[in-house]
Amino acid sequence: MTQRELVGRTATVLAVVILAWMLVWVVRQITEVLILLLVSGILASGLAPLVRRVERGRMPGGRRFSRGGAIFVLYLAIFAVVLLILSIILIPAVNESTRFVQQLPQFIEKIRSWVTGLQTRWPWLPDVAGLLDRVPSLTTTLSRFGPQAAGVAFRFLGGLASVTTVLVFTFYMLLEGADIKRGVIALFPASERPRVGLVLDRIGAKFGGWLRAQLLLSLSVAVPVALGLSLLRIPYPLLLSIVAGIGELIPMVGPTLGASVAILVALSQQPWQLVGVVIFYTVVLNVEPHVLVPRIMARVVGMSPILTLIALLTGIKLLGILGGLLAVPVAAGLQVIVAEIAQEVLPRP
Repeated sequence: MTQRELVGRTATVLAVVILAWMLVWVVRQITEVLILLLVSGILASGLAPLVRRVERGRMPGGRRFSRGGAIFVLYLAIFAVVLLILSIILIPAVNESTRFVQQLPQFIEKIRSWVTGLQTRWPWLPDVAGLLDRVPSLTTTLSRFGPQAAGVAFRFLGGLASVTTVLVFTFYMLLEGADIKRGVIALFPASERPRVGLVLDRIGAKFGGWLRAQLLLSLSVAVPVALGLSLLRIPYPLLLSIVAGIGELIPMVGPTLGASVAILVALSQQPWQLVGVVIFYTVVLNVEPHVLVPRIMARVVGMSPILTLIALLTGIKLLGILGGLLAVPVAAGLQVIVAEIAQEVLPRP
């Protein structure tokens, strides 16, 4: 190798390293934008089949909906459903939350008395009552400022600019999805474009299927929790069912946190109610990961449990809870790409 070739190769390697470093730096600077785009892409993939159904329908005059009109009608329908759900559930849930915060000191006192009785009978138990003695000051503060804090939180969440951004991105992805797809395909050689189109379709199907599966899993947990806690006569069944449904969206720790809140509330009730709640949530926490999640996710996403776990841990490590939420669809999309590349590179038997 001549000195000129050595210098040329060294310069090429340095240029690649610098470009890679710049790419990483740019990605880190626009991480929030990329996350918004990813969330919008997942929502668009989940809503695309509904948009196609609306497009096939007809208006009262017999005319078909345009693409933009179908998306607009779908948005209106979703907003109407959300407002209906909020009017039915949100106000009672807020009232339950306020009463729960106000009655929290009484719950703590009941639990403390119960634990003290256990320690009197079995002195070797840890001094949990001593820890509970430190809670009243916190609960008093919460009961004083809880309603105001809840109102501020709801107004803050309702006014988040990122929610509006996601809705706008999703609208345009649904409206111009075909053009975006053609633009991406055009970046590849003509011989590879059909395969790229198939890969994009599979990734979109994975994204949309994952979104529908998550909503189904949340409902499949929230509804039984509301019914079960109502039958057990546990206070705040609606609030606790909402906590369970939202917890289902949080990987790994969400369901356990939801169960912990319900058990804490049950501690202030009769012993048979506490036993019933523990048994009920034991069943839920075993059925959810071992029956519901594998069947629904395996059918929709098609990832093995070990890959799902690795994706969840990686996502949580990189981006926290949000990373855990998005880890499975991203990993499913990467799995499609890797499988397609492996099919081309690896020798066929």
